[in-house]
Amino acid sequence: MKSGLLLKKSLLAVVIMSTLALSPLAIAQTPTNTSTNNQFINDSSLNIKLISDTRVRSRNDNPAFDTYGRLNYSAYNAIIDFNSGYYDNFIGVDVAGYLAGDVYNNSIQNDNNDYLSNEISLSHNQDWGAGNGPHLKLYTAAVKFKYHDLFSGKIGLIQSTSNGTIGNVWSFVPGTYRGLELNAHVDGGKLTYFWADKYTAPWLLSEDDYVGWANTQWNYIHSLGYENSLGDFSYNLGIGQAMDVRYSDTTRSVNPTSYKLYTRYQLNPNIQLAADFYGVNDKIKYNGLGYMSGLSLNMNHGQWRWLSQLRYANSNNGTEIVPRTIYTYAMNNGSWSQFWDALSDWNQSGEMSLYNRLSFNAGNGWDYYMGLGYGSGMDSSKVGYNSETAINGTVGYTLQQGTLKGSVVQLHSTWLTRDEIKTATAGKDETDVRLQVIIPYSVF
Repeated sequence: MKSGLLLKKSLLAVVIMSTLALSPLAIAQTPTNTSTNNQFINDSSLNIKLISDTRVRSRNDNPAFDTYGRLNYSAYNAIIDFNSGYYDNFIGVDVAGYLAGDVYNNSIQNDNNDYLSNEISLSHNQDWGAGNGPHLKLYTAAVKFKYHDLFSGKIGLIQSTSNGTIGNVWSFVPGTYRGLELNAHVDGGKLTYFWADKYTAPWLLSEDDYVGWANTQWNYIHSLGYENSLGDFSYNLGIGQAMDVRYSDTTRSVNPTSYKLYTRYQLNPNIQLAADFYGVNDKIKYNGLGYMSGLSLNMNHGQWRWLSQLRYANSNNGTEIVPRTIYTYAMNNGSWSQFWDALSDWNQSGEMSLYNRLSFNAGNGWDYYMGLGYGSGMDSSKVGYNSETAINGTVGYTLQQGTLKGSVVQLHSTWLTRDEIKTATAGKDETDVRLQVIIPYSVF
């Protein structure tokens, strides 16, 4: 992320301004008949989503923290998302933004009385300042284009479609890359090239909010991905690289390279098998290759669903694995498939972990699941514990009819406990209780 890339910044500024200007221009020039030009209007959509997230999360790894108040807040996002059709079946625009803030915040504070970042309301730096608003943020402003069914792309403030090694850091909204994505559709498959010279996490206003340990500089990041299917077998291959990465704890630079292999096989209508590998060759963070590998089993039986996932993480120097090209948290993201919503990332080097989840859909809007995770094999002298166990579950209800059909209320909770070694100076256990309300509304 070099501030001196004036040519790139000028180009993308023109693109973003074009995005905002193209919509009324196309409307004015579009015939009122049903020609292909009119698809810009007819295929457009405007959606609104209102979200509240109320959470109490504890972590007892610091004696100075109130065990039950590390995160204790109620925050909101109000999202508006416009997607046009394609003018003359060729070009269109996507624009999206959101308002974010706190209803209340009793989380821990630093010496400047800034609240700990909760990743929902926008913060003014990586760690602190949650709820210092409300703030309005534009997270998508892109020109998109296509040529028949052979080629498509977008440029501006965008998100990755995750075909390759680059994905998005998600909150209730995605993070924002400044760059381009190009897709070629050949023989039933899709080849994707993604390039960006800037990224901002969804809870930060700008790249200037990466400070301290998070202040990582880089030139650009790019990725090449290919996905296709052969009958019941599908796969996704990816390779990517970040150029001239300079981590905050070193003056040296590195060009980490990322690799992805994901395969999925539909054994029958009710059973699906998958395997995922994501590796990063980073000479500074991993002293070579660090990777995560996983196997997944999904089974459906009527209203019941069963998920089993096995995961293994490893690096050359014992550093915990993060499945993204640039190591720094919230600086970018990869396209790793497994997520257990169980507080731990289950990613310590040498750790083998297993997660099982049983879900039940009652068919009347009510949905339930209960999950259990266990991991061990990490270097306890380095991380402070020999193993970790999590129990989590969610109860949710989705409105089945009416104007607000599709609205969701869900209560999620996780209890994570770790088998700390006797020499550890503090506990590593965590608890989480989270109530979320999501109200979508389609204007057109």
